[in-house]
Amino acid sequence: MKINDKKTTGVLHHKLSAERYNLRRYFPSDPLGDFVEQFWFVSWDFKDDKYHTQQNLPDPNFHLIVDVRTVDSQVVDIKKVKLIGPISKSYSYKMEGAGEIIGIKFALGALSGYLKSPLSHYVDKEIDFQQLVNIDADSFISMLLAGKNDEQKVDILHAFIAQFNTPPSPEIIRIRELVNHIKNSEDITKVEHLSEKSNISIRTIQRCFQQYLGLSPKWLIRKYRLHQALELLEQQKVNLLDIVALLDYTDQSHLIRDFKDMIGVTPKDYIHP
Repeated sequence: MKINDKKTTGVLHHKLSAERYNLRRYFPSDPLGDFVEQFWFVSWDFKDDKYHTQQNLPDPNFHLIVDVRTVDSQVVDIKKVKLIGPISKSYSYKMEGAGEIIGIKFALGALSGYLKSPLSHYVDKEIDFQQLVNIDADSFISMLLAGKNDEQKVDILHAFIAQFNTPPSPEIIRIRELVNHIKNSEDITKVEHLSEKSNISIRTIQRCFQQYLGLSPKWLIRKYRLHQALELLEQQKVNLLDIVALLDYTDQSHLIRDFKDMIGVTPKDYIHP
């Protein structure tokens, strides 16, 4: 079991929030490396009616989750085995009492062969995983709850998801390469830049994103550039005008509008919540 100790980028105010819950992430074994990006576990235990509302960043990946609530270490409520589609805007999750979320983050495009509708249909949607595949959800949940530690639970997740593992098609490999260009190239601030770097036409890029992600390349570029802005603002090493220039925005108002649209608050409110 290989721990994923890379910097967490999917949650807002991560350093402060990490004091309130326990997040663990693990990479899949090689056979699942092209199908699953990571397994993740979040657990919490609040006393005296305290709670924590976690703000999360938009995410283009599909997630399979099991949400478990407990009282005095006894399970009192289990949500269905839910499939969460790509999320286009920041969203919140309220942690109260005690509980745990067990999740599988799928690699981009991994579920394309199982989805019965266009990818755009699943954006900001939540469905029962049993609507896509034939599984015994109760048996799967029982096995997970019987796991005594993360290692056993990861082994159970491996065995469960391996039955659905399919190799990526050339088209999916291409879309992942395009997304990696966006992630790793801070100078890509427009679809035109991505087209130049990848030597693929803008029209082809737009078609690939719509078919295999359900989101536009412009949206994904904005998401990762705003990730940069969040990090810089948290470090308090730059001001808004610096970020406008760095991310190639026309002016400050455009940056604030995009920031609020995707993150949910203005840059000022993010720094001083």
